[in-house]
Amino acid sequence: MKILKLAAFALGGIAALLAAVVLYVAITFDAVRVKEELRRVVLEQKQRTLDIEGDVDLSFYPNLGLKLGRTALSEHNSTERFAAIDSARVSVAVLPLLSGSLVVDEIRIEGASVALIRYKDGSFNFEDLLSAEKDESSPVRFDIAGLKLSRSALAFRDEGSAAAHMLGDIELSVGKLSNAARGRLDMTARWTSAQPAADSHIMLAAGYDYDLPAQRFALEALNATMDGTLSDLTDLRAALTSERLEAAADGRIDIQKLALDLSARRAGEALSAKLAAPALQLDAGGARGDEVSLAAKIDSSARMADIKLQLKGIEGSAQAIRVAGLTLALDARQDTATVKAALATPLNVQLDGPSGELSALEGSLDIAHPSLPMKSIKLPVKGSARADLKAQTAALDLDTRLDDSHILLKLAATRLQPLALTFDVDIDQLDLDRYRSPAPAGEAARPAAGNADDTPVDLSALRGINASGSVRIGALQLAGVKMTKMTLNVKASNGKLEVSPYSAALYQGAASGALSLNADGNRIALKQTLSDIDVHPLIRDAAGKDLLEGRGTVTLDVATAGTTVGALKRALDGSASLKLRDGAIRGINLAKSLREAKAKLGGGTTVQQASTTEKTDFSALSASFRIDDGIARNSDLTASSPFLRLAGSGTINLPDASVDYLARVTLAATSKGQDGRAADELRGVTVPVRLYGPFASLDYKIEFADLVKGAARTAVEQQSQKLQEKARDKVQEQVGDKLKGLFGR
Repeated sequence: MKILKLAAFALGGIAALLAAVVLYVAITFDAVRVKEELRRVVLEQKQRTLDIEGDVDLSFYPNLGLKLGRTALSEHNSTERFAAIDSARVSVAVLPLLSGSLVVDEIRIEGASVALIRYKDGSFNFEDLLSAEKDESSPVRFDIAGLKLSRSALAFRDEGSAAAHMLGDIELSVGKLSNAARGRLDMTARWTSAQPAADSHIMLAAGYDYDLPAQRFALEALNATMDGTLSDLTDLRAALTSERLEAAADGRIDIQKLALDLSARRAGEALSAKLAAPALQLDAGGARGDEVSLAAKIDSSARMADIKLQLKGIEGSAQAIRVAGLTLALDARQDTATVKAALATPLNVQLDGPSGELSALEGSLDIAHPSLPMKSIKLPVKGSARADLKAQTAALDLDTRLDDSHILLKLAATRLQPLALTFDVDIDQLDLDRYRSPAPAGEAARPAAGNADDTPVDLSALRGINASGSVRIGALQLAGVKMTKMTLNVKASNGKLEVSPYSAALYQGAASGALSLNADGNRIALKQTLSDIDVHPLIRDAAGKDLLEGRGTVTLDVATAGTTVGALKRALDGSASLKLRDGAIRGINLAKSLREAKAKLGGGTTVQQASTTEKTDFSALSASFRIDDGIARNSDLTASSPFLRLAGSGTINLPDASVDYLARVTLAATSKGQDGRAADELRGVTVPVRLYGPFASLDYKIEFADLVKGAARTAVEQQSQKLQEKARDKVQEQVGDKLKGLFGR
């Protein structure tokens, strides 16, 4: 009973003391003085104006508290508003006041608004509020049982980037707050932004556990979501969960079962991404983790891309991170084309820079398309890659095979922004015709859909390229033409691409020249020399035509400009020439044609199509062309052989793909040579032969009217010569007889 009495006296004393404290506070409280004192202190210490428009009241039930009406705080040394609240209430526990401790039961704030600004110099408009000196002499312990914030907003503006963000409709509930505490955090808000454009609802829920003196912070059972729009993303939903996130004073970060799930739509496409990190630890000694995986997908009716990335065996330090195995799987589709890739490599990252290296890259790349002759291409991949963001450099070394082609590629970025590249490509053999779609059966007989001359040519993409390097190909086939030992030196900058010089061996000769493409005006220029070339297989392989035989030199110097194939043809200007030896003009046998035409010397013309089995031999042939507006004109064609002499002039119309050429053939005064005996009667006669028609179907026409005139003129000249020879012989005979009589002989 004595103990109960003592307890009753103690409780009664405490109650009396509490009543005395409440009574004292109530009697001595002066709201006007409190408002003025607060205003004075804030203005003197922070150079900000505190404007308390509402009342300042005390409340005693259910606990001792202070209520504050509408209040605003200005910017530093300014009348502009920094923050404001509609109302606030702070309730305190009375009993701890007796021991010098301030225990706040709860803080409730309604209608708060704060405007944060980051100035162009990088400073913030609230930094002066954080510069207060600590009062180490105060024994008061600060302890808050809970915080509730409702109908509030937080605005942020970056004057340097013009970015502006707003968190509105904030509802925040936080449990115990003190030097060390555990509790629960719940928050909802609406995020809006002009740059980037955003309008999303945010929800955050988590348990927290922290210790300020020990500098330990942790979140448990984290669940955060965001729903709305962001930039060009609609139907956005992002969900972040984690079993535990912990950060310690020694720099250790412990992540357990972290997962991010993202989905959205953009321009008719469905986007999704998932990130998972079951266990990851970061500290001053390094980083450790079993596995981090990322899966991302883009899906629409036109295209699809499914990417899976895994990092295994993660370890490292504050200076570097090493990943024992990085694997990448890609499955993509664009219309009817598909790409599949599987790559694996170790990964080394240096955080000072940072820089990274894929030291042993291996895998494969599969490309499929219905238009490919072989339908699909598989490329094995082996090599390495490096990047240094601080030095702004990167490099890729790649060793691969394309069917029978072995390809070595060295690619380096000497500058990442703006991008500048150098490259070196070495290919042992490459048949590009293998990857060109063959024309469907009967294509030549059917008219092409549309006009090929209307095909657009756009070189504007060159404006974004800054690159230089070399390409070497041991053996190349392109558009039927076969080349070996090809070397190309390439430079692209300021919208201009130059391949200069380039060289190759082909058809028992050599090719050299320079090619220039310029996005300014869509201009193209080509200079090329073919030396000691066998033209017959070259023309046959390139054009599928049997037009000419012989060996010699061909030169070309042309330039053009235009936005379509037809415009490029019509604007072609320049010059060309050829000098050949020991060859033949294929398609016509002049000797045979003249023999068959003996009976037609009375006049008229005859037309015959070029024949693949007929030809006219020559020992030498030369010609030069002047090209203007796509039309090549020639007036100095010469050719010779034991049988004939050839001269000619005419035009080759590239836009119309046609020829109109007149050759004048003079039969040699000998019966030896090609079909010589059959042409004895036409020796010395000049035969006009016209070559005309479209490239696809050339015709030869022998103009016999001119041939008759020439033959008659030649006959008269021959008869006159015979009469002169007979008269000369007669005179010589008579003179000889008289001389004999004079000398008595």
